[in-house]
Parts: sequence; C-alpha cells; structure tokens
Amino acid sequence: MVSGELWRGPGVSPVDAGSRRADAVATRRLLLRTAERLFAERGVHAVSARQIAEAAGQGSNSAVGYHIGTKADLVAAIVREHVGPMDRMREQMLRRVAGSGDLRAHIACLVLPVTNHLEGLGVPSWYARFAAQVVIDPGLRTVVVAEATASPVMRRAMDGILALARPMPGECVTVRTGMVRHLIVHTCADREQDLADGNAPSADTWPRTGRLLIDAIEALLTIKGARL
Repeated sequence: MVSGELWRGPGVSPVDAGSRRADAVATRRLLLRTAERLFAERGVHAVSARQIAEAAGQGSNSAVGYHIGTKADLVAAIVREHVGPMDRMREQMLRRVAGSGDLRAHIACLVLPVTNHLEGLGVPSWYARFAAQVVIDPGLRTVVVAEATASPVMRRAMDGILALARPMPGECVTVRTGMVRHLIVHTCADREQDLADGNAPSADTWPRTGRLLIDAIEALLTIKGARL
C-alpha cells in the first residue's frame, strides 16, 4: 500500500491532497453524468471519449481514460451509480414481503425501485434511455446486464418471483425473464422520453408506469402460453 506521504508527493500538504481528491471525485461524477446524457441522446457508438470530455468542459481529451477507463468501464460505472440506490430500496421492500406468497408483491420489489428511482431523478433524466441504448449494443449489453443483475439483492428478488410464477420448462424461464428485463428497460425509456418531450404528466407518470409493468409481468409469468 502506498503511504499517505508518498501518495501526496513531496511538498504537498494534507489539505492540498484532500482538495485534489475531492476535485478528482467531482470530475469523475461530472464525466459520468455527461456520458450518460450523451449516450442516451445519441447512442453509445456515436459518442467518443473526446466528445464526453469536451461536453463536460474538461481541457484534456484524455480525461475519461484518466478518471474512469475504457468505454466498458464508463458504462459499468454509470450503471453502478444507479443500481446502488435501487438495491437499497429493493432490500427494504424484500424485507416487508419475506415469506409472502403474493406474486404481485414480489414483482413490485423488482419494478418499483426502478420507477421510483427514475421519478426521483426529476425531469429530464437520462438513465432509462441510456440503459435502452446499451442493452442493444452487442459488445456492451453483457456489461450492463451483469452490473444490474449480479447483486445479491437482485438475485433474491428474481428468486422470489420465479418461486411463485407458473411452473414452466427451464428454457421458457430463461426466455420469459429476458422478456421481463426488456419490458422494464424499454417501457421506462419510452416514458422518460415522453417526459423529456413534454408529452406526459410528470405527476403520475412513474407510479402509473410501475403499476402497468407489474400487471404485464404478472401476466407474462402466469399465463401458460405456447410451449417452446
């Protein structure tokens, strides 16, 4: 481990070192927010690290690489910024429904942390549209799916839902859980765009979207449908 003195370098006071760390954290957050917005508006491949740095007002074109890393690192960091608050909300909801046999209550643990988080971001927000852009990218979709679904809280939420869903063959479970993910991502992206364009009332958009998603996911996981 590098000592504090070595990290600061010769002649750098603890106050100066702390200020530099704070500046670095603020710059990193600014780059993440800027990248999220640009990716949402233009698509992932249409935006370069240089464009992100310029839009964030950074003098160095290598700012993204220095503070964050590769484009995959950037995408993963953006997802983590949002997954944390959603998982904390999800954890509280899961505690309340523990032992319940109510499928809708368990689906709500999956959906409402997403829609409530998006509502809390205000208007305009960009995360839902960012996620929709990334999940259709062949090279980056695995990054965002892994970051968004790998937490123990998310696994518990999905396990609770699947334990109460209609019994179905394993391959059908895989397909339908993938459909659930697409329902949430793209429906939320559409609603976020509507809000940004002024085509939806901000007062009830996200609560209503949450209710409609719960309805749709419950139907998807309980109807028998065609055999694969």
